[in-house]
Amino acid sequence: MKSNIPFRNNKIYHIWKYLLLVLLLWILSIIIINIFVLSFSKTWHYRQVNDLEQNYIGLVFWAAVKWKNTPSDILKDRLNVAYDAYIKNKIDKIIVSGDNSDTHYNEPVAMQKYLLGLWVPVDDIYLDYAGFDTYDSIYRAKEIFGAEKLTLFTQDFHLKRAMYIAKRFDIETIGIETNLQKYRKEKYNNRREVFARIKAFLEVEIFKTKPKFLWESIEIITDEKIGEAKKNLIQ
Repeated sequence: MKSNIPFRNNKIYHIWKYLLLVLLLWILSIIIINIFVLSFSKTWHYRQVNDLEQNYIGLVFWAAVKWKNTPSDILKDRLNVAYDAYIKNKIDKIIVSGDNSDTHYNEPVAMQKYLLGLWVPVDDIYLDYAGFDTYDSIYRAKEIFGAEKLTLFTQDFHLKRAMYIAKRFDIETIGIETNLQKYRKEKYNNRREVFARIKAFLEVEIFKTKPKFLWESIEIITDEKIGEAKKNLIQ
């Protein structure tokens, strides 16, 4: 018996059916990957510096630098919270990681100058000139600077993804939000993160991506290492 709905056997109908199936699977994948990534920030995620555990090394992520090497509002807040943690002995050293791919644009130096202006000693600031994205910054923090423990300083929309990457690299990770004000493009940043988490998932779980640059190791001497050295001498 023939169907009374002739379009069901039409190729166009089947094409649309498969396209709809692919779309639904893509949407489902986005949801599942985002839930997975977000699950890594449920613990050790703080909003107040006073609540932080002592973790020795802090990592401040890059953000836009304005004219004359002035940090943008987002970057300035990351640096201010890191400074607050530093003076309260929550961290001993600060890695500032950013982009220096252009001779006229240098995020790490701008970050260093800002912290020096707050009287953070130059010996306690380490510059990562090839932190081109969150993945590279964290990868290099472990491989170049030997960081096994990190406190991450960034805004909430970005922090969850950063904590996921760090924990998947087996770094003991603490994250603190640096939301000190309302920012322009907040809605855009939140929407962008949905797809940035997918990119991070693919880099960490599937492609095992290497950073654009890796070079010689730089040892960070923390109070923890000094304490361990003293114990070994006594023994």
